[in-house]
Amino acid sequence: MQNIFPNKQEKETLLAQLNLLGARRVYVEFRGGGDEGHIEGVYYRDRNDDVHDIPTDMIAWTQIAYGNKPLETQQMSLYDALEDLCSRALDGTGLDWYNNEGGQGEFSIDFTESPPKISLSVGINHMSTDDYDYDLDEEEDE
Repeated sequence: MQNIFPNKQEKETLLAQLNLLGARRVYVEFRGGGDEGHIEGVYYRDRNDDVHDIPTDMIAWTQIAYGNKPLETQQMSLYDALEDLCSRALDGTGLDWYNNEGGQGEFSIDFTESPPKISLSVGINHMSTDDYDYDLDEEEDE
């Protein structure tokens, strides 16, 4: 998979900012189905294992660009930067987690490891069918 960070400086800045929060683990939950996917939430667990919403702190971030749109660095919230990072990781997998029966998963950054471990877990849902056939046209013996 390709590098999901816009550049090394932005990676270091994001990780430092999250570390300053006292984050032990940061995670982005996502879910999809039908023909759309969305982020369920962006949270972090502190060193006491308490769960918190990501604060509205701002960070310089080069957001993912689609089509012919040029890359542009701008100020955005930590929440939006982490959502963008998760989208980059999902796009890099080529998995279809948002169509048909959909899927779900989690993008995470684990600060208990050095360097922090960045991972993505994706579950893809599949519908299964059990078929049973009965011949109901036969005459019964009396």
